[in-house]
Amino acid sequence: MIDRILPGMGIRSNVGTMGACAVTMIVDGGNRILVDVGHFGNRDAMLSAMTSRGLKPEDIDIVVLTHIHWDHCLNVDLFEKSKILVGAEEFEKGNLTGYNDHHVENFRTMIKSMQFGKIGDGFQVSEHVKTLLTPGHSVGHISLSVQEQDGLAIISGDAIPNLRAYRRGIPDLIFHDFDEAKKSVRRIKDLKPAKIIPGHDGPFNDAGYLSRDDLNLIFRTEKEENLIVGLRNVVADKPEVLISSS
Repeated sequence: MIDRILPGMGIRSNVGTMGACAVTMIVDGGNRILVDVGHFGNRDAMLSAMTSRGLKPEDIDIVVLTHIHWDHCLNVDLFEKSKILVGAEEFEKGNLTGYNDHHVENFRTMIKSMQFGKIGDGFQVSEHVKTLLTPGHSVGHISLSVQEQDGLAIISGDAIPNLRAYRRGIPDLIFHDFDEAKKSVRRIKDLKPAKIIPGHDGPFNDAGYLSRDDLNLIFRTEKEENLIVGLRNVVADKPEVLISSS
């Protein structure tokens, strides 16, 4: 069973990105596997979503980080009782922000203090879940294949962050290698998955979206009102924009 704990969104502004990555839980046999954990800005939302399912961080058996960019990994400290799995090359050569600095080393030190394991291509996470090495966006990016009753699902992280990247065959952002990024998209496509859960979009397959997510952007005005800009995907290719205040 795959459960989207938090949806992924591609949210950018003229002052930077909000980094809303997907947080996905797989329940396979007796294992609860969390794929990516978000960052401090969506920590409360993730914990609230878990609580609504009767879960606490200590109920998660395994955490798989697709890569160690900041928007996918910073909440990993919550999962001190879980096994933390990271691609071997990603752990050794990856970084949080696109740069190698002391923050990367501090993060690696923290991960090493946890129940940590480095993994590679084809690693069997659980009976129906295994890894796919999908580098390009980052040096050692890992995706997951999940064999469900109704077909193969791929949790693609930022190897395929959204539907448009799938269709053009290349992710939005590449921090490592253009050619490897293209090959990783092709590798996933060649598996002909029934469902792809990307890092920053709703789930889709080759025919298009399987579902789409609503988004509220909330701004505080000088009168202390909340100005809410809502995007409602009521029609697949024609999102509706709603503006309200509270």
